[in-house]
Formats: sequence, structure tokens, C-alpha cells
Amino acid sequence: MSLTHLSDLDLVANFGDLIVDEREGLARQLEYLAELDRRKLFFEYSSLRAFLVGQYRMEEWRAEQRVRAARLLKRFPEIKAGIESGKMNFTLLEIAQGCAHREKLTDPELAELLKDLAGMSCAGAERELARRFPGSVKLPRDRIRPLTEDLSEVRFVANEELLEKLEDIRGLLAHSHPGLSMAELIDILATEYRTRHHPEERAKRATARAERKDGTQEKQDNEGEQATETVKTPTVPLDAVRRSPSRRTVHELIRKQGYQCSYGDPITQGRCQSRHGLELDHLKPWSLGGKTEISNLRFLCRNHHRRVSFQQFGESWRYFAKHRGFS
Repeated sequence: MSLTHLSDLDLVANFGDLIVDEREGLARQLEYLAELDRRKLFFEYSSLRAFLVGQYRMEEWRAEQRVRAARLLKRFPEIKAGIESGKMNFTLLEIAQGCAHREKLTDPELAELLKDLAGMSCAGAERELARRFPGSVKLPRDRIRPLTEDLSEVRFVANEELLEKLEDIRGLLAHSHPGLSMAELIDILATEYRTRHHPEERAKRATARAERKDGTQEKQDNEGEQATETVKTPTVPLDAVRRSPSRRTVHELIRKQGYQCSYGDPITQGRCQSRHGLELDHLKPWSLGGKTEISNLRFLCRNHHRRVSFQQFGESWRYFAKHRGFS
């Protein structure tokens, strides 16, 4: 649509109306995001940020920016007026949140800071923080930038202690891995840690140990020693009468289900792909008589665990999470 027919005054006035509409729409959008976050309503996606990226093709940094702002708006509803008026923007909110994290500000202190920063330029806000908190250093955030289909550039800030540890390890590997780059060193460390600590790898080792123990036990005489950990399933499993499953049960669950969030969204029919910080959930809640049995257990990521608990208990899931466990 051509705008050449508009007069100068109309063009400026109409553009101003668009800016006002955009700010009001943004404030409303953040209110919706806060409610989506409260209900943990993002279908099969593992987080609200992933939902915005996957469902609405939003850039990751922009999605993260909006999620942070929405959560801040939920805590401090008074900033809505600043967003609508233009006195408060994403950058100022990020500056305030970063300062609150570094300086361990309480909610009243953060509320006062947000009020004082409203209407400032970004440079002015940084100067104000430098005046209030001299010596406070804003460290750059970790950054991952894709270079090719297979390669990415990773940037992060490391202190001297971490660098010294990395150099020590590189020295220990100098004979077997001469000329080791930092990327290659991190790959070795990551592979070693994953092999030793990933739940699926630990479950495999536990299975191998149990099989070896079975073979040894079969060869023992009737008068022989009893193994310290029986491999026979008792008639009444101990797990059934306690909330937390044994390590043996967790390993068996991993072997059967895999180590991935098992949440399947009833609308999209999609399954959550998250493997980050998974939590055990009782299909029939423990607080309602559900037993700690393989058939009643599953892995859920934290956000979908909260989503399920919200559906089961409503707002009271926060009580269960704090006092009794919400699965």
C-alpha cells in the first residue's frame, strides 16, 4: 500500500499510532506468555522458549528475551505501564535483571531499580548501575554462533582457575594427543563425562554387572555365599512402599523407556525431545496412592512435570512440590 498520498502530519501521526499499538500489543503478548508459563502450556516442546521458536519460528535470542520479560512482568505487574508508554524496553529489563542477579537484589530492591531506570537510555542505565554498584562487572553471556552445517563458534568467559585446570589436563594428554586444541580437549572431557555419568550408560553397566553376578551365582555351591545384592525380584517390591525408586528400578526404567521426556501432547500428538534434567513422575500420583512401580513411572522434563502437576492439582501443585513432592 502506497503512503505517498498522506500529508506530512498524517504520516507522522499514523506512524505514532502504530508505535503505540505495538507497545500495547507487546505488553499484552507478555501477559499471555506469563500465563502460558504459569500453566506450562507449550505442547510437546520442552520449554516456553522452545515453543516460541518451534511453533512461531521466532529467533532464539528474541524468544529468550520475551520469556524473561514475561516472567519479570508476572513478578512486577507495574512495569506494564512502562512497556506501554515506551519508558521500559527489553534492553532496560535485561540490564535490571542482570544487575539483580549479580548483586543478589531482593524483590523490593529490584522493583525500586526498575522504577528508577524507566525512561533512561541504555547508556544512562549502565552509568546509573556503575554509580550504584561500583566495581560490578557485567560478564558477556555464553554465545554459540553457527559457522557451517557442522561447525559452530563457541564463546564463553573463563577465570584463571578454569584455564589452569584445562592446561593441566592438556599437559597430561600431551604424549597421547600432541598439539591438542582447546576444542579437542573439551570434546575428550565431554565424551569421558558422558560415558561415565550419562544415565543410559550407567544403566548398561548395571545390566552387565547383574549378568556377571548371575553367572557367578549359578556356579556357587548350595552352601556358598549369598550375593550382597540379590537379582531375584521379591514378591512385594520394596519400591512399591516408598516414593523414591531404587537405583535398580531407575536403570530398568531407562532400559525400557530410554532417557528422554515421555510427555506426548494430546493435541499435536508430538513427543517432547528433551533429555535435560529429567525427573521421575508417577502416572498415578504418589500422593493419591500411586505405587513406585515400573508400570507407574516415567521420565518428564521439569517443565512438563509441572504441566502435568498443574493439570492434576491446579495451583496446589506448588504445595506438593515444596512439601510432599508433586509426582
